[in-house]
Amino acid sequence: MADFAVTPLADDLDFDALASWDVVIIGAGPAGLAAGLTTAHRGLTTLIVEAKDRPGGQPSFLYAHKRIVDIPGFPDGITGEELSSRVYRQAVDAFVQFRFQEELVGIEDTDEVVKNEPLKRVVTSHGAYLCRKAIIGVGLLHFPRKLLTLDALQSKKVHYKVPNIGDYEDHDVVVVGGGDSALDAAVMVLERGGRVHLVAREETLVGKAETLARVRASGGIIHASAEVKAAEFAGDRIALTLGDGSDLAADLVIVQIGFLSAEDTFERLDLRLNDDGSIAIDPYFETSRKGVFAVGDVHGDIKLITVAWAEGIQAAIYAFKEITSPYWLNEKRLRDHKITMIGEKITEAAARQGKPRR
Repeated sequence: MADFAVTPLADDLDFDALASWDVVIIGAGPAGLAAGLTTAHRGLTTLIVEAKDRPGGQPSFLYAHKRIVDIPGFPDGITGEELSSRVYRQAVDAFVQFRFQEELVGIEDTDEVVKNEPLKRVVTSHGAYLCRKAIIGVGLLHFPRKLLTLDALQSKKVHYKVPNIGDYEDHDVVVVGGGDSALDAAVMVLERGGRVHLVAREETLVGKAETLARVRASGGIIHASAEVKAAEFAGDRIALTLGDGSDLAADLVIVQIGFLSAEDTFERLDLRLNDDGSIAIDPYFETSRKGVFAVGDVHGDIKLITVAWAEGIQAAIYAFKEITSPYWLNEKRLRDHKITMIGEKITEAAARQGKPRR
């Protein structure tokens, strides 16, 4: 179905003077940026609020220097940093507005109305923004899980994301973790002249077998079924003691042991959640609260950049159609619901007919 009439945003629009926004998007990762591009290209005033100090989400913060090879259109791969920079530039060119270092506090219902539609108020740590639709794309797991033994050192030599390339060339590096992120970090260090000890709690590492093979082939030393039990400074280095009593010395440590769930934030928003703590959505990416959509890792099982893009685009189009033709989505939902009910009745009737008579 073709889009409804689109009126492009004016070049001289004073965004600061807006009383309300058409769409406010929470999160400037892949899903949020794709959603923002889509709404802005369809002439909707669009604001993206981001808790961090720059856009990009996980590709920018966790895989900044890793070459991502499964993005269509980049046969030689592209780094997370470059990919994020390109998409952000597109969003800015489309007149998407941004507010950085503003963490989501809540989404409130209001009595204010625009074109017969009640507005939402997106409240952040530094402001509040009225809008017709809100799209949540913050990522289900966005806070690195800390290793208390190392975190207690409060050292800049302990990293929870892969540091810049120059920080580990020709250095002794301990990588803690056994998943894909830890193995990728180990490969990056080894390929740039560093030396790696990888410490994993699992007996059999859960990361990709081919990446583990690259770590071993490049000289990385694997400590499976191992934990960091103690850590202290040894001059300019960090001395680690493992559970078996062995000692390691590192110029820096990279910790990749997963992320904390954002479930507390979701519960505060009064959204219905799935059993795993992710946000429950309908087929149109709308949550249990009308006018609030959710895309990307906040609900999805497939956590890929391309999937986040696709969901951000779809949710943005549904939001656009609700704004430009309020009855479209409701009528479509009613039709789909009737089809589902008919299907269920047919199934129930068939099941009854299949039962033996008593």
